Amino acid sequence: MILDELVLHNVGTFAGRHSIPLTPPSTKKPVVLIGGLNGAGKTTVLEAIHVALYGALAQPSGRRSGSYDSYLRSLIHRGVPETEGAAIELTFHAHQEGEERRFWIRRSWRSTGAYIREILLVMVDGRHDHALTSTWSEHVETFLPRGIAGLFFFDGEQIEALADMERSRQVLGSALAALLGLDLVERLTTDLAVLRRRHRSQQVPDVLRETVQERQRTVTSLRQAEEAAADAVATVRVELERSNKRLFELAERYRSAGGDLLDQRDSAETTVTLLRTELARIEDEIRSEVSEAAPLLQTTELLRGLSEQVHRESAAHRELLVVDVVEKRDAAVLAQLASDAVNAVTLRSIEQFLTADRDERAKFAQAKQVSGLRDAGGTDALLRVLPSARRRLEGLLERRIMTRSELDQAERVLVAMPDPETLVPLRIQRDEAAAETIRAESSLEHASERLTSLRTDRARADSAYEGALDKAAHANMAADDGRRLIEHVDRVRVTLEGLRAAATRRHLDRISELILEALGRLLRKDKLITAVAIDADSHTVELTGLDGRPLAAQELSAGERQLLAVALLWGLARAAGQPLPVIIDTPLGRLDGSHREHLLDRYFPYASHQVILLSTDTEIDRSAYDRLRPHIGRAYRLEFNPKTNATAVQPGYFWE
Repeated sequence: MILDELVLHNVGTFAGRHSIPLTPPSTKKPVVLIGGLNGAGKTTVLEAIHVALYGALAQPSGRRSGSYDSYLRSLIHRGVPETEGAAIELTFHAHQEGEERRFWIRRSWRSTGAYIREILLVMVDGRHDHALTSTWSEHVETFLPRGIAGLFFFDGEQIEALADMERSRQVLGSALAALLGLDLVERLTTDLAVLRRRHRSQQVPDVLRETVQERQRTVTSLRQAEEAAADAVATVRVELERSNKRLFELAERYRSAGGDLLDQRDSAETTVTLLRTELARIEDEIRSEVSEAAPLLQTTELLRGLSEQVHRESAAHRELLVVDVVEKRDAAVLAQLASDAVNAVTLRSIEQFLTADRDERAKFAQAKQVSGLRDAGGTDALLRVLPSARRRLEGLLERRIMTRSELDQAERVLVAMPDPETLVPLRIQRDEAAAETIRAESSLEHASERLTSLRTDRARADSAYEGALDKAAHANMAADDGRRLIEHVDRVRVTLEGLRAAATRRHLDRISELILEALGRLLRKDKLITAVAIDADSHTVELTGLDGRPLAAQELSAGERQLLAVALLWGLARAAGQPLPVIIDTPLGRLDGSHREHLLDRYFPYASHQVILLSTDTEIDRSAYDRLRPHIGRAYRLEFNPKTNATAVQPGYFWE
């Protein structure tokens, strides 16, 4: 089945007639991308296809909280009279009985005052088919059963619902029942139960009839209460979905306006304060260094020269003292030698040697005294400490540069943050939406608990009613035909229950394998999940981790749970075994970058032979669009004009 064209006439935000060709140009480009900002009409496109195909039996959306007539009335564009009405046309082709047939459906409606008049026309291969028009609700089930439509036409809210393992059980149960045809078995079982009760009630003696009737009234009352509670749960669930959607939209608006940065303002201010404190401490240490030996680093060479000069002066002073002592010693030595009658030549030679030695020492003692220092101890000590002072000062200066740079960056981030006052209204709306969501979740929990309690009470009442019927029937089972009928009905009900259990077990293994295969293609962590099983009774999804032990869904990240939900839909859709198009509204939800890439690369191009994506410019942005571009066959954008309060369909995505 391939959707070829959707025509909207005065539907939702679409004023007048708008045509959207949908046929992919080739099998290599199956993606049809329709972009639009929030409120431009993306969800209307998805709902229009549902309404065109199923009419009053279409799956209720988050915006449909009342009757079908009220819903159709709300879909009429506000800029035209309700008496003019609206219309949806859907063209598609599908293979039936080995032949390709082209279907054209037109569903139009207008107000006649208190009521809505709806007209359906169906054409096959260009010819109006009266019989098919009158039986369309049954015929559409042959190529797109309503029970499995949710596996192919869905939005981000359904993905989030499936990502919640508790909420997913009901969705899985309904999908499996429709997929395996168990809804027919359930209807047959219910019809047999009604038939059994009717025949048994006819056999009740008068003395027990009052008891049976009382139990029957109790069952009827509880069943009505249960249905009302189920309606209440559905209503509250719609309200919760609406609240979640509003919260998501407000959170996105808050984020786009810089709210995420603003939420980090306290952290940014703390960072700036810490960096300023650190910078002041470093500068204090620099001042401390400068107040000690550090300034002398500029005179290192002078200090080195001074040290050498002081050493020379000290040496000269020592030589001068030595010369005086040696001169007296030499005179004494010569006098002693003379008195000892030493040879004159020898005496003269010794005198010349001693004189030369004194002259040499006197030469060293003649160094000029300019430093005024007695020794070089002070200068030598300075020269020893200056290298470590240099290292400390250089380290402090480098730390100051780095800290100053970090402080400048932190201050730029702080300055770039939006003014908190400008976001106060939006933050208040977001917080109110969050509170409303919490209240809706609480209401849903209470409503679900009441529904569960009523189901338990109704089950007990059913059991009591059955017991009363059994007692009454056994008291007077005179009608053999009735007894045989009841016995046959009981056997058939047991057989049907066995059939349902066997069919479920038989198909669940294959469905689990398909889901695991889809998970393997979507999850970025190889072999994070090694097995998937679905409980046949509770429809709980059971995961097995790499270590062979059960893996709770809560252990997965939010993004991984959403990918698990997509894998569930993908696996169930493949299990359906029918080549049907896939339509996804707001497909990327709150996934992070890497999980988005996995959907863009591994799911959207291969989900089906035709994939229609309805997205905002923040979900499929430039980067995502570039990744998806090789697989895009058609692209449109929905442009909403606030002046005319209407949407127009333009060719090309946001940046084309």
